[in-house]
Amino acid sequence: MTLKKIKEVTNDNNLVTGLVSVIVPVYNGEKYLRLCIESIITQSYKNIETILINDGSTDNSGEICNAYALSDNRIRVIHTQNNGPAAARNIGIENSKGSFVFFLDADDYIENNALNLLIENYNQHKADIIVGDFNKIKDDNSDYGHNSVFSSSKLLTKQDIIGYTRSYLKKPNRFSLFVYCWGRLFKSSIIKNNNILWLQPKKYLK
Repeated sequence: MTLKKIKEVTNDNNLVTGLVSVIVPVYNGEKYLRLCIESIITQSYKNIETILINDGSTDNSGEICNAYALSDNRIRVIHTQNNGPAAARNIGIENSKGSFVFFLDADDYIENNALNLLIENYNQHKADIIVGDFNKIKDDNSDYGHNSVFSSSKLLTKQDIIGYTRSYLKKPNRFSLFVYCWGRLFKSSIIKNNNILWLQPKKYLK
């Protein structure tokens, strides 16, 4: 996943530069994991913490996570038994300290200025969630799909969200504002103050 440029915002003295908690569930992701982590720790926006939840991986993912944590004090690793990505993200939320939460999967990566652009747009709009676009990339690095939630930088009104929700309920897989968790910058207080958690799929419930 690569976040595309939304809109440049001129800096001023009122910019919010809060800590961003990047939460990454990891399960047998050694093929892509290094690229994922490198894309996080090299962000132009430096005020971040990265929480890697090793969800019972049976490959070298846990060792890779540990090695990066030793080299960068902004990285924390939590090792758990395999309970699925929903539980892993919940653990990440519980352990996050940031003013903002950003979800990323272990087989994804973000462009160097992705978090900075999302923060800039938050400073412009002060919205509770900032949504970025993404590309789908094949193993050979060719682009096979671009997702554009909206044609340009836009602040959604209440009516926009109601209309979008109705469309989503009719065709859930066609309206990506609600389909994916990654590529969005969430205000942490919205999640924590309302006890919003991921639901566990039945196969992980005992």
